[in-house]
Amino acid sequence: MNFMEFVLFLQLESYTNLLNMSTTTLQIRVEDSLKEQAMALFERLGLDLPTAIRIFLKKSVSENGVPFEIKEKPRVSIAGLEALYALNAEAVRTGKAGLTEEEIEAEIALAHAENN
Repeated sequence: MNFMEFVLFLQLESYTNLLNMSTTTLQIRVEDSLKEQAMALFERLGLDLPTAIRIFLKKSVSENGVPFEIKEKPRVSIAGLEALYALNAEAVRTGKAGLTEEEIEAEIALAHAENN
């Protein structure tokens, strides 16, 4: 079953369920611009916003979780920045700052050769 067949199936199932089950109204607050962007996207996909939200909810229930990966933005610590600045200062002091990728690879290969 391709995506559009799945969407049509969910729409038909939703209408069938409306006849057989009680429903509830779900109200959410979102920024106007987000709503407009989402509505435009779903319209291009042949969906209205309520159907798209139902698809998300049904998929979440069927997967027993959010149907996509949620990642936390990487955090930059003060200690990490201090270490980066220290490495940069060392590179400037030793004349290694501004090396090309090839020069860096050559430095690494030389260090490996010296250690083996």
